[in-house]
Amino acid sequence: MSSIPGTERIGVPMPSGRPLLAATLLVMALAGCSGSGEKTCHLIGVPEGIGVTVDAAVAGRVETGELTVCWNDSCQTRPVILQPSSRIADETCTGNASDSVCAARAEPTGEESGFVEIPDMPPGPVEVTVDLTDPTGSRIVDQTLTVDPKMTDSPGECGGVSPQGRIAVRADGRAYAVG
Repeated sequence: MSSIPGTERIGVPMPSGRPLLAATLLVMALAGCSGSGEKTCHLIGVPEGIGVTVDAAVAGRVETGELTVCWNDSCQTRPVILQPSSRIADETCTGNASDSVCAARAEPTGEESGFVEIPDMPPGPVEVTVDLTDPTGSRIVDQTLTVDPKMTDSPGECGGVSPQGRIAVRADGRAYAVG
């Protein structure tokens, strides 16, 4: 029945070597980059798109936002969902060893930020129109600029790369490409 000792008692034939080898390699690939354990895979994707940061002087007035991103005679328009930004205000650690306990407190900055996913965006110059309006529908920002998305790596050694760009809106309401 089976050439593996002890398997004949359960009456289930064992698979031949090739499918078992293929299944083992597949499981190893899904578990990490390699079976050696030397590489780290976080399995975190990097979305394609444009990050937006709005200065505190403007952020409180923004009700809605939209980005239109164009390249190669094609455009995509997506909403900008802004969220309050924060920074680390205080950080304390007890001890100096690798097992020290650390804590941090976040503090609002007054800025708002968001990320607009743009599927199939190329890793090169794109035209971006930033449109931010107040609660009455009046435009706070209506500006077109060129953004040059750069390929961004995911953490670890197994992830892919995707193009990402960044835009910031200053206190005077002018948008500019970051980086």
